Amino acid sequence: MTIKRSIAKSVSFILPILGVLVLVPRANAQSLTMDGESGIFLQPLADVVPSPQHKFGRPTVSFHAVDAGPVAGNYINSGVEEGFGNWLEFGYTRSNHTDGGDPTISPLFNFSGMNIFNFKAKVLPANYHSHKYLPTISVGGVLRTNDPFVVQAVKHKNATNGDVYLVGTKVFAIGEKFSVLASAGVRGTNAQKYGYGGNTLNWQARAFGTIGFPIPIKNILVITPAVEIDQEPERIKYVPAARLPTDIIYAVRFSRLPDSRWSIDVGTGHLGATLAPGLNIKVNNALAIAANFRL
Repeated sequence: MTIKRSIAKSVSFILPILGVLVLVPRANAQSLTMDGESGIFLQPLADVVPSPQHKFGRPTVSFHAVDAGPVAGNYINSGVEEGFGNWLEFGYTRSNHTDGGDPTISPLFNFSGMNIFNFKAKVLPANYHSHKYLPTISVGGVLRTNDPFVVQAVKHKNATNGDVYLVGTKVFAIGEKFSVLASAGVRGTNAQKYGYGGNTLNWQARAFGTIGFPIPIKNILVITPAVEIDQEPERIKYVPAARLPTDIIYAVRFSRLPDSRWSIDVGTGHLGATLAPGLNIKVNNALAIAANFRL
């Protein structure tokens, strides 16, 4: 697939979600993704971790544990994210991994984890210059080093990969108590499954989108069911027969009102099953939990 076709496909995927964005105040960006930036499980949101104007804020620490099944094993990430001036965030996450038990396929994944560095800068705040339909807009990037997955088994060396992205996020109120969060973006990436599937053949533009429904409980707790849809590059470098599906992740977030210093996420997702004849990674019912706390 050429770069032009890749971009066109991503644009056709993202335009319906952007139509919702222009119809939809500030998203709760306290929780961190597997890569470490503020967001859902895998996808970044446009807001950044809280921090005072012209000052650094208190860092946010995170822990993710993902049971990716008997083939891919378990992924355990811990990280820290720092914000500055309520427009910038940056951080580091260490990804660790436990082995799967399939003697044929698990050797592609049975390695220690990788290092993940991220940053995000807010370009426009929501409702900029009193334009109430404008979402928060941010740009960001992720760099993954010493990524051993797939490439280590084939080439006996680690890889480097990353993402650059543009994302818009907005929340709109429904009555006095309820709201809807909508987020959409596009990323350029040479990582397969955010690095957990190794590298791709080349850089591609991929679209992503999230919708969530924050539900307040007696002005104390917020429960937010959410769905992430995430285009993935179709091919894995060094495994030419494999074809990768779009990720669909279902999650529920628990946090406190009005400004939660902590959150807990629980989720599951469809990340991949039979990628090629005889290659079933059995990650269509992955289970994940995340805990985040602002110090």
